[in-house]
Amino acid sequence: MALVEQEYLSNVRERERLEMERGVWCLTKLQAFWRRKEAIAQSIQLRQKREREIQIRQAMETERNQFLRERQIYEKQLEDYYKAMREDHASWKRTQSKVSQDQTKVRTLRRRLKKEELESVEPDNSECLATENWKREWEAKIMSGVKDMKSHCIHCIDQPDNRTEKQTRLTIRKRVKGRMKEVLARAKERGIPMETKEAKEVATKEIIHIIGEEERASLRKQMDDAFLERERCKEEARLKAAAEERDANSRATLHAVSVVATACRKWLARKELRRFCLETYEKEFDERNHAFFYMNKITREVSWAKPKAMGEFEIPAKDEWKILRDAHDFPYYFNPYSVQMRWNPPVSEDMCCGIVPHTWWREYPVRSGRCPNFGCKLNEDDGKRYCYECLAVP
Repeated sequence: MALVEQEYLSNVRERERLEMERGVWCLTKLQAFWRRKEAIAQSIQLRQKREREIQIRQAMETERNQFLRERQIYEKQLEDYYKAMREDHASWKRTQSKVSQDQTKVRTLRRRLKKEELESVEPDNSECLATENWKREWEAKIMSGVKDMKSHCIHCIDQPDNRTEKQTRLTIRKRVKGRMKEVLARAKERGIPMETKEAKEVATKEIIHIIGEEERASLRKQMDDAFLERERCKEEARLKAAAEERDANSRATLHAVSVVATACRKWLARKELRRFCLETYEKEFDERNHAFFYMNKITREVSWAKPKAMGEFEIPAKDEWKILRDAHDFPYYFNPYSVQMRWNPPVSEDMCCGIVPHTWWREYPVRSGRCPNFGCKLNEDDGKRYCYECLAVP
């Protein structure tokens, strides 16, 4: 019995040992499996994290390369824009100068042409032509009057219609009768045989001719009287026109003097007003809006509009550099007086000595460098100049 129990106990212990070893083996396998699973999960996570980091780094590098390409294009466009602005400004100055010179040339040319026109004007022959026409009209009137008188005499001799014409016929017959003796005497002197009837016809023609000449002389006298009256009226009109012209010239001279004096006063007033505006206002450049504004030095009032008193003239801008920011927040420098643009700080200006992060480069880690602002105030601790932003930072 003791042996059997002893064997039994030995078997029980062996079984427990074997069960313990099996449990330990199972636990070891289970723990190894779990550790292997955890390691695989961690390696997958690490691999995914590394892949994400690589993707992010590649995306950042791609975005930065794209940004740099866009930046190069933008810088070129901005430089071309300011170059075109400077060229337009220079062209505007040249145009204004040329316009002023051309206006002076035009005024000189107008004066010269007016002088040549006055020197080359032809004398007025209208009065002579009118006199000639008047004489021709009177000559025609005389010829017509003589012809009518002869026709009237012939009509009165042949067929008088009224008492007056009959009286005219009697007068003509008396003159013909007296003329016949002269005609016969002339014919006798020349040895020409002539009958009384023929002498009467010749005497009638001569008397009609004499009456015509008498009418011509009468009309001539009327013409002379009319000419004297015409000349008298012309002289009176000339004297009156000369007096009116003298009065008009006197009034025009007074008006011209008044106009010139008024224009001179206006010109002097505008000049004095522009001088006052130049002393009162100053032209500033706004960095935020990239535009000029005008500030009153006395009241400190600002306005985007130029003072109306300046007219077409312009207040000169200050010859100073301004720091501006482009669409990518990059700083650059602009001189509104000379219309010049540059990326590097101007040599003639004192720049800030502070160190600031250059966040506008869009890179990680963020690079640091000199502050792009101008040095406004001297720091007594280190003897360097800083901007107000860098002085405000402790």
